[in-house]
Amino acid sequence: MLDKMIILIGMPGCGKSTIGRILAQELEVPFVDTDELIANAEGMPLSQIQQEKGMRYFLQAEENALFSLDDSPKVVATGGSAVLCSHGMVYLSSIATVVYLETDINMLMRRMGDPKKRGVVLAPNQTIMGVYRERRPLYLRYADIRIRTYHTRPRTVAQRVLDVLTGQGRDEAKGEDDAKSSEENN
Repeated sequence: MLDKMIILIGMPGCGKSTIGRILAQELEVPFVDTDELIANAEGMPLSQIQQEKGMRYFLQAEENALFSLDDSPKVVATGGSAVLCSHGMVYLSSIATVVYLETDINMLMRRMGDPKKRGVVLAPNQTIMGVYRERRPLYLRYADIRIRTYHTRPRTVAQRVLDVLTGQGRDEAKGEDDAKSSEENN
């Protein structure tokens, strides 16, 4: 059923890994988590990489992980900061379907707990709200499909992604974009 790679992007805590595993199981394809690729390549947790080697080094390691992916069918959960790696995202966009899992910022903050312990890429004095404001336009730029995950169980979100991929569902950004353009024309 799946003839190309599916890339999941979105804020840390939006459910990329959980939903990605469900999608991969449903599609009977491998699942890859780029955070795990980075941690394995570096031999340490993400938070330690950032603490010891810095944000610039971490983002380069993340971009290397993105470029390590081939175009075989699989589901990939990226780190929340993958969209900061423009060359890697352009590469993935050329060989995969990119799905943005959009989640309510308040829910993300509750799920996440301490962002530093989770390995979230933060500039000095940056808050999760600041990260969200910085990254959301990038998630929207790279997304082929946008699925809202607000207060929805992971299996339901995975089914909505599958429905859009098979033409049985609706990309949740399409109706919004259509409504905006009709408002602008009136």
